[in-house]
Amino acid sequence: MASAGMVDAQAVKGADTVGTDTRGWDGAKRVNGRKRHLVTDALGLLVVVLVTSGSVQDRDGGRRVLARAKTVMPSLVVV
Repeated sequence: MASAGMVDAQAVKGADTVGTDTRGWDGAKRVNGRKRHLVTDALGLLVVVLVTSGSVQDRDGGRRVLARAKTVMPSLVVV
């Protein structure tokens, strides 16, 4: 069981077919689209992925994805 993990967020531009209710403006990265919030283990393997609108701050998305990661990987101690 892994006890270390990494958190990252990636902003992705939304296509014209993506509904406006599921995308948002990320002012820091200047992207109108969605964000992927990721938690990986120490080897870089995905543990949890959370997709939000681009307007969600990395801090808030990180808290949500870490809460989900703790249910999947209860031994997670260091992030």
